[in-house]
Amino acid sequence: MHAHTRLLNRFPNHQLLRLSWQLVVSIGLLTVMNTVLHLIYAPLQSSVSLLYVLLVLAIAASFGLWPALLISILATFSYNYYFTTPAQALGITTIDDATRLVTFLSVSLLTSSIAGRARNQAITSSKRAAELDALYRLSQTISAELSLDRITAAVAAATLDILNLSSCRILVANTHADLVLQAHAGSSDPPAEEIVLPANGRPDVVIQVARRASEPPLSATERSLLTTISAQLMGAVERSRSAEAAAQMRALDQSDQLKSTLLSSLSHDLRTPLAVIKGAASNLLDASIDWDVATQRELLGSIEQQADRLNRLVSHLLEMSRIEAGALHQSRDWEDLYDLIHNVARDMQPRVAPAQIKLSLAADLPPVRFSYVQIEQVLTNLIENAARYTPPDSTIEIRAQMIGQPTTQIEIAVLDRGPGVAPAIRANLFEKFVRAEAPERRAHGSGLGLAICKGLVEAHGGRIWAEDRPDGGSRFAFTLPVEAVPVVCHD
Repeated sequence: MHAHTRLLNRFPNHQLLRLSWQLVVSIGLLTVMNTVLHLIYAPLQSSVSLLYVLLVLAIAASFGLWPALLISILATFSYNYYFTTPAQALGITTIDDATRLVTFLSVSLLTSSIAGRARNQAITSSKRAAELDALYRLSQTISAELSLDRITAAVAAATLDILNLSSCRILVANTHADLVLQAHAGSSDPPAEEIVLPANGRPDVVIQVARRASEPPLSATERSLLTTISAQLMGAVERSRSAEAAAQMRALDQSDQLKSTLLSSLSHDLRTPLAVIKGAASNLLDASIDWDVATQRELLGSIEQQADRLNRLVSHLLEMSRIEAGALHQSRDWEDLYDLIHNVARDMQPRVAPAQIKLSLAADLPPVRFSYVQIEQVLTNLIENAARYTPPDSTIEIRAQMIGQPTTQIEIAVLDRGPGVAPAIRANLFEKFVRAEAPERRAHGSGLGLAICKGLVEAHGGRIWAEDRPDGGSRFAFTLPVEAVPVVCHD
């Protein structure tokens, strides 16, 4: 019973099965050889022992040590039975037969042992080469990766494959030092072994592994390999955390820079209209001056204009905060672009005067499903932007046409005769607080209008861009996707 248990511990079930069929094949080969040699006994009598040794070598090289040792013993009995006197009987009658038999057995055992060890070493070397190759590929994969999720997933999958596991789980400590499951490969078998990688006296990374019941536990070599994988994983985890910390620092720096830009922009954009309002109100309240009606109306108009400017600034800030928070409220419906563009052009004409707004609209524009208020704001912001840079006596043109093959989008463009977009800011033109400089700009913007346009257009599934016109000026365009208009059936 104890011998059987030791055998099972040494050879797992799949190895016992492989060993069994190897023994069956080896015995079959020996039987065939015995038959052939017995039939041609006379001419090969002096070379029979060498042929048996060749068979032992072939089996050792093909199947390993244990089948070769068994065949060595069986071949000795076969040689004694068939080729020593008395023939076809087990026994030794002469010293010469005894010498040949002992020599044959010794040579067979020695050659089978040497050939078997050579085979095992070749298999081990091949396995080590495959493991080293897998470790190299794993190191290449995780060395170029900074995402903790992808790093741990790659290590779990590679560990499962390299060590022939049924399950591999990787736990990583979070910011509260609690171990959480980061990656899992294979089945849900309970872990049989684990490697704990500490940091600051606490478990930081844990690798839990399990094998199938039919597989042996990890050997010392495999544990060493698992330790090597764990070291690679720990280095990758630390690199990922360092990258995340650096990204957080960059985000903080960008946040500080954004706050500084915001304060600088708002301080200017708030001071200017407030100064105008304060000056106009003070003049109206000055009892020592008798203002005529026309002047009073002009001062009151200035107050109203600057109040509208402040209102637009606050609206832009609120809209930008909603876009960044992903809290845009969109109430989309089927709208007529002709009506929207004509209404915006009519409302904006007094604000851009003396410049003129010109419309060039294709005749085949279909109804489009969008938020009227938001696309109205996009077009308004683009016209305001054009008015800041185009010469006062020039024309601001609005175009709309179908594009795409097949025509699946509508392109709306606002064209001006300004100085164009400087290449240095073109890539960041639609970011917050990016403003182009113009020598004769008539009004300062908040630096939020184009960023709001980008957020609103992309929320509708379109895109927005800017380009220079060949004959001078800029062209700001955006697209809206065209959907099939639903057909309503009436009874």
